[in-house]
Amino acid sequence: MEHPHQLVNATNFIFCLMLLLLRPPVATPESSASIPTGGNTIGSGEQQHTDGGNPGATDAGAPPIAGPPMAVGTGGPDRSHLKVGSGACSRFVFNSSRIRNGSIAPAHSKHSGLFPSSLCQLYEFVGAGAERVQIIFSEFRLPSKQGPSECGDTDILMVYYIVDEREELVETLCGDTLPKPILSEGSRLLLEFRSSYNNTENKGFTGDFFFLTNFGIPTGHQPNQSECTFHYFRNASSQGWIQSPNFPGAYPRNIVCHYFFHGGPHDQVHVRFTYFDIEGILPCDEDSASDYVEFSNFNTRDRKYALYCGHWRELAVRSDGRYFRITMASNDRLDGTGFRALYTFETTQQQQQQQQQQVTTEQTAVAAKSATGKVTSSAASRLLHHIPGMSLGLPLLPLLLRLPVALITVVLAATVTATTVITTGTRPITSVIRIIGLELIKFLQD
Repeated sequence: MEHPHQLVNATNFIFCLMLLLLRPPVATPESSASIPTGGNTIGSGEQQHTDGGNPGATDAGAPPIAGPPMAVGTGGPDRSHLKVGSGACSRFVFNSSRIRNGSIAPAHSKHSGLFPSSLCQLYEFVGAGAERVQIIFSEFRLPSKQGPSECGDTDILMVYYIVDEREELVETLCGDTLPKPILSEGSRLLLEFRSSYNNTENKGFTGDFFFLTNFGIPTGHQPNQSECTFHYFRNASSQGWIQSPNFPGAYPRNIVCHYFFHGGPHDQVHVRFTYFDIEGILPCDEDSASDYVEFSNFNTRDRKYALYCGHWRELAVRSDGRYFRITMASNDRLDGTGFRALYTFETTQQQQQQQQQQVTTEQTAVAAKSATGKVTSSAASRLLHHIPGMSLGLPLLPLLLRLPVALITVVLAATVTATTVITTGTRPITSVIRIIGLELIKFLQD
């Protein structure tokens, strides 16, 4: 009875072995060029290969990463449409919950100093809430085999917006010109780098990334981080700069930004644009599918100002009063570079004239007081002029005002007496005039 049991065991062993040998290989998530969404954590300087042992990517190394370790995902939607040949991509994910800013740069081969052939690397940035991703390049050298003005399929850096889990290729970068800053439309951004053209001029790129909520506008007070609204106050600064989001890079689509200026009681706001490039054509409204900039002295539309778009070399506006508003709006079509402007809170011309007049009056009064020792009122001058017979003593008036009080009394009494005798020839009138003179002297002393 032992032989049948041994035969059964041998048969089962052979059957299990055949199942293992005939089982088809299972594709792992690492074998596809998918967008990482989470997974294991590796230290800085490490790299996870997803090319199935591609010898060309072995010497690539990981890009230098600032900050704590980053998460490398192992799943995501299919990105087979981005594959070049049979190679796949190394993936790096930067999450704002773990790292707020840092730098990226693909590593060269340790032996030749060049990029390996069929090199592909993905950089995904994942923000939270109202955060946006901004990339500022400090170095960029990816020469193209097709010439300086045209990018091919390799030696390129592709920029993708990710909105509602949908990827949109918005820009392909190559050449040796430093690209302008990049700002995502939402909280996620994807960069894909591919290189196969090895030469000594191919230095790659270096870019700094930031998770931010100020839309790339570094000035002004932003009450709500989810809104592109900024306030500028006279008591904080009498002069400063404003700019469109992500300037000098392209501003985002479907965005509305408000700039509010709050001056003093007698202030006006003067805004002078040093650069102005807003995509659109006249009359810069919705019918012309244009982005635009609006000026207003109110919170509502101001009919005094037209909408502005296009390219302006010289543009300056001035508010009617202490309050001013500038609004920039973009649609979902083409992009522009935006604007940069210098704002100044200026005191109104009328107020300046009043202040200058007041200063002039005070200076005149001080000069008169220093010359005579006492400022003579206009009322006293008019009273002296209307005394009967005083017209004969007018040449003596400037001298009399500079004499001591006692001398003024004698001279004035003599002048009045002589004038009265000549005029009337009676003594009573002379006494009356003398009394008036004494009262006048008393008035001058007061």
